[in-house]
Amino acid sequence: MINYDDIWLPIWNGLTNYTGKTVIQAESSGKQPTYPFIAIKKTLIGEGIGQPVTALEDVIQTLEQDIELVLSITTHASTIEESETLSLKARAYFLGKGTIELSDHYITVVDALAITNRDVFLNIDYERRSGFDVRLRVRGQESYEIDVIGKVTIN
Repeated sequence: MINYDDIWLPIWNGLTNYTGKTVIQAESSGKQPTYPFIAIKKTLIGEGIGQPVTALEDVIQTLEQDIELVLSITTHASTIEESETLSLKARAYFLGKGTIELSDHYITVVDALAITNRDVFLNIDYERRSGFDVRLRVRGQESYEIDVIGKVTIN
């Protein structure tokens, strides 16, 4: 089983430390942080990659499969330049230092896609946003006990 905190916490810690900015989960309740900040939205949280593998040891069966996740990373700022600079730094984390740091938590960075404009019009002004998607993979594992026929008697 994959525990989401085992993915979220290393990413949150890594991006926060690397960029020096606040990192939050997108579309969550609560007060918006001061600019600039980074919001992460889960857009794909569990697509199986490849064939699942099963193993049996005694009465415990284990199912393993690589799972792909896609996270949408959006930077929020008051100026275009600040948003784009923060997006470039966040993307650089996933392509560089983050590849190493996240692998220590069994998270593989597959790809960090192109940065795009994500500005939002607010009543008379814009909230400047830019961002990118990052594809990650983790190994999902689920173990469970199975019934085993111990003896068969045929008359």
